Amino acid sequence: MFFVSLFLFVSGAALLLFGFKKNNRALLTIAAFLWLVSGALEGASTGFIKGFNSSASGVASTPSR
Repeated sequence: MFFVSLFLFVSGAALLLFGFKKNNRALLTIAAFLWLVSGALEGASTGFIKGFNSSASGVASTPSR
């Protein structure tokens, strides 16, 4: 997950520089979105996995009819 986060951060920085140089607001928006995702991806994926594992164990422990 670290490498995905790092890739998104670096690609966001590259798009930020390129979008600023070309004065392209669309690229600047994509760069901001990539930076947002790179910062929140690790926490969101960890929470999702923990929640999925806790709900899966709760479903498996219920007696079947």
